[in-house]
Amino acid sequence: MALEPQRRSFLGFLTFGLGAIFSAILGVPIVCYVIDPRHRRAPKSAMKLIDGVKLDDLRATPVQGVIRDTRVDGWTLYPNDVLGRVWVVKRDQALPAFPDKAAVVAFNARPQAEKDAFLLVFTTICPHLGCSVNLGGDGFLCPCHSARFTLAGAQAGVGNPARRGMDSLEWEIDEDDPEFNRLEVKYQRFEALKIEKNAIG
Repeated sequence: MALEPQRRSFLGFLTFGLGAIFSAILGVPIVCYVIDPRHRRAPKSAMKLIDGVKLDDLRATPVQGVIRDTRVDGWTLYPNDVLGRVWVVKRDQALPAFPDKAAVVAFNARPQAEKDAFLLVFTTICPHLGCSVNLGGDGFLCPCHSARFTLAGAQAGVGNPARRGMDSLEWEIDEDDPEFNRLEVKYQRFEALKIEKNAIG
């Protein structure tokens, strides 16, 4: 009779002991994975590099660039996904020289209105119904409904279906580029068919 409670106690200790061992075997790698900083998501930067555009290559004709970023869809990682496209328009005022990173940081700290005297960056999405705006004539032209815009992004022509000018974007010089020859942009989308410029993403 006395052996039965001892056997139950032994089996109970054995069960708890094996459970603890398996928890340690499985738990330690999981904890290590979670606390490892390499597995944490980095904070998303608001500024995205404009691919295909270098400051040295800008001329009077606007240049189109591509915005890329990493996208995760379920278990699939897209490391170089296209978010959208932009038009970069060189203005009459020449950019200053950037001898070092401090000069770039100081330039980037200027108000956007001051920087827009040197360059303008527009999303290629038409503010009318979202088609892709192309170069046409002496400005921009939307092929879907013939919305026209000047190189400064303003509405042009009579009977323009767009209710506002092209959507400009905030930009700055890439501080991490050793040649200070690349541009970054705060890429956003805006509501169509509105007079106001309302960001939606």
